[in-house]
Amino acid sequence: MTLVIAGYSYGDFEQESIYFASDSNITQNNVVMVNGFKKVIEVPIKMQGLSFSGEWFNDYYHKSKNDAVCAIAFAGSTLVAQHMINSIKNHLSELYPSYRNGKYILAMSCEGSKQLRNGDYDESMFLPRHINSLINADYISDVVEHSINAVLDKARKHTSMRNHFGAYQAEFLLGIQCPQDRKYYLYKYEIVEDPILEAVVKKTVIRRNAIAMIGSGKFKQDYFEKVVFKEAFDNRIFTKNDFQISSLTHEYNSFFGTHGFVYAGKRVFKLLNEVIDYENSTRSNIIGKPSGLFELQDGILKRVGFER
Repeated sequence: MTLVIAGYSYGDFEQESIYFASDSNITQNNVVMVNGFKKVIEVPIKMQGLSFSGEWFNDYYHKSKNDAVCAIAFAGSTLVAQHMINSIKNHLSELYPSYRNGKYILAMSCEGSKQLRNGDYDESMFLPRHINSLINADYISDVVEHSINAVLDKARKHTSMRNHFGAYQAEFLLGIQCPQDRKYYLYKYEIVEDPILEAVVKKTVIRRNAIAMIGSGKFKQDYFEKVVFKEAFDNRIFTKNDFQISSLTHEYNSFFGTHGFVYAGKRVFKLLNEVIDYENSTRSNIIGKPSGLFELQDGILKRVGFER
């Protein structure tokens, strides 16, 4: 199983970022199959280049430069989740600038009918200001949703997803700094049952005064999510005196004993490690170390914390 916790954090001069605190165990029936498994990855976003000879459009070409970068965290069935991650990577690495119905758009690799055809286009078209404005956080979140659904669409052709729903359950977190407004956005994706399609993706936008968790259902109970996190994250930056909270359990209380200002990501990482230690002390291996704290800031995903 897995526990990944993500949210918005603020550092020096209230500079914003998105953090991901993650364990690294891959288990089956409480047996650790692998540890040290990286569950938070950086995914490049690339638009294809446009090759023109004068006003004649020749074709698209692959660019080596990334137009943006996002961070993806995942939990659930590892094989299925990895397949969906590959689908997300493939879709985000091949976005095609195009023009339809008087508007500049981006087309995905599977949307051949929306891509440009060879032909003449005025030299005043497809300027950098037209192309660079196409990528935004909302569009990227839609591409990720489509990428996951594309895997589910193929799976329906081979098996009954209703009968094997557990094998397809996976969760994802998407963090991105929008290239347009430079703000940070966090999204959560869950595969849920559907009466007609059997399994579909549910996308949720995570607010700035909230957090997102994926992984074991044990850590999504009210006592863990609402009582602790909701009160702790009322303020963007907080100290031990910024909130009052009743005792949860002795094992988790040291999370609230830190003095001074602590960034949200660091506080959550401290809690994550305490939860891992507690679970392991009860012979539960559903989560485990090494654990990592990752930060997405200024288009770069960095590991800023690590504990064995």
